[in-house]
Amino acid sequence: MAARAGEAACITLLEGFHAIELAIEGTRVTGIFARSGIGHDARLILFRARAMILATGGLGALYAITTNPLEARGEGLGMAARAGALIADPEFVQFHPTAIAVGRDPAPLATEALRGEGAVLIDDRGMRFMTAIHKDAELAPRDIVARAIHRQIVSGRKVFLDCRSAIGAQFPHHFPAVYAACMAAAIDPTLVPIPVAPAAHYHMGGVASDVHGRSSLPGLWAVGECASTGLHGANRLASNSLLEGLIFGARVADDVRGTLKAGGLRGLPPAPPRFASPAPPHVLRAAMSRDVALERNAGGLVAALEVIGRLENTSTEPALLNMAAAAKLVTAAALARQESRGGHWRSDFPKTEKTGTRTFMTLADADRIAANHVLPRRASK
Repeated sequence: MAARAGEAACITLLEGFHAIELAIEGTRVTGIFARSGIGHDARLILFRARAMILATGGLGALYAITTNPLEARGEGLGMAARAGALIADPEFVQFHPTAIAVGRDPAPLATEALRGEGAVLIDDRGMRFMTAIHKDAELAPRDIVARAIHRQIVSGRKVFLDCRSAIGAQFPHHFPAVYAACMAAAIDPTLVPIPVAPAAHYHMGGVASDVHGRSSLPGLWAVGECASTGLHGANRLASNSLLEGLIFGARVADDVRGTLKAGGLRGLPPAPPRFASPAPPHVLRAAMSRDVALERNAGGLVAALEVIGRLENTSTEPALLNMAAAAKLVTAAALARQESRGGHWRSDFPKTEKTGTRTFMTLADADRIAANHVLPRRASK
C-alpha cells in the first residue's frame, strides 16, 4: 500500500515531520502544526489545508505490553481532544489474550486461529484453567480469556499456549508468521508451549465521527482506529476494523471531494530527516497497565489520573501532552462508567446494565471528572 501511495500522482508524501497540534481559525480546523529536527535545528511549520483527515491509529503503546507499533500512542486522539473535539467511548480498550511473552516491544501475536485449531491454555503446572471459567473454554470471548490469563499471572502463575497436540509438526506450514516469531525467541512451538500474556490490542473508542467520518469540529474528519463510529460496540470482533477502514476511508474521501473544490497543498517545504517523537513515559505506561487495563476499580483509576495529572503539570512537550490527553480520556470515562461491559471491566461494578449507553465526552469533561475525584483524594491524605 505504501508503494502504491508513493506512485500515485495525486498524493504527496511528507516524511520527517511530527504533527503536534491542530490549527483552528474560529471554529474550523484549517491545518496542522508540525515540527522537524531537534535542538537548535528544530522548526515548527504550519501546514494549511481545507480538510484535515486524521488516520493516526490507536493508543496501544500507552500500555506496557501491546501488540501495536510504538507509534500508536494516541497522539491523533489527543490532538483532536485538545482542540475541543467530541470523543466517543474512550474507556473501551480491547486486550488480545495471547501475545507472545518474550519481552519484545511490541509483543508478537499468537493468533486466535491457534485456539481455533485446538491449542489449549495451560499454567506452569501443565493444568488447563479455561474449562472451569467458560463453557467455550479457550474459545470464549476475547475479554473473558484475557481476564482469565491476567488473573493467573497476577496470582503468580505463568501461562502458556500449548499447540503441540493440536497442530504439532504442521505449525511452520499453517502459521509461518507465528512460528517465525517463536523461533526468533528460541521457542519451538512444535516441541514446547508458547509463553503468552494479554496485551493492549485495539481501541474501540476515538474521535466521535458520523457516517461520513466527520468529527464535531468543522474541517476535521477521522478514519480508522483513531475514530469511533460505534461499529465496534464495547468489544471489537476481530478483523471488523479492516472492513471499517476500507468503507469509511472511501466515505471520507467522497465526503471531502463533495465538500471542497479541487486543489492541493502549495509551497511545501523539503522533507527533513525523519523526526522521532518522544516515547510514552515509562511512568505513564506503568500506570495504564496497572490501573486502566483488564481489571479496573475506582481507587486504581483515580491513582492513574493523579499520575496523568503530574505529567501534564510538569511537561511542556506537545507530544506528551497529547498522549496524556488520550490516557486521561480513557481513564476518566472508565471511572464514570460504573458497570462492566465488553472490554471495560470494573471489579467494583462487575454487573452489566440492562440498557447500554455510549460515552460522549470532551477533554474538558475528563478534566472535570479528574478534578472531582483527585482533589478530594489529596485532601483526605
